[in-house]
Amino acid sequence: MACKRKEQEQQKDRSLQPKKQRLVFTDLQRRTLIAIFKENKRPSKEMQMTISQQLGLELNTVSNFFMNARRRCMNRWQEEPGANPGVPSSSTSTFSKA
Repeated sequence: MACKRKEQEQQKDRSLQPKKQRLVFTDLQRRTLIAIFKENKRPSKEMQMTISQQLGLELNTVSNFFMNARRRCMNRWQEEPGANPGVPSSSTSTFSKA
C-alpha cells in the first residue's frame, strides 16, 4: 500500500506542474545538426557541448538529437544516393513496431 500511495503523490505533483513545451529546432539549428550528423554519427561529449553552446541548446537536447538520428537511420538526409556504401539510399524506409 505504501508504494501505491507514493505513486499517487508523485502523480499529483506532476499534474500541478505546467507541461514542458515541445522544442522545435530553428531552421539553422536543424540544418547544422543534420550536417554534423552526416560527418559524425557519434560526436564526443566535448563536441556535443560545443554544438549546444554554439546553437543555444541544452546538452541533453543535442545528445538526444544524435541518439534519435542514429535510431531513425536518417537515410532521407543523404545528399546523394550511394554516398555511404552499405547504407540503402532510398528515402522510403520501412519501420516495424516491436
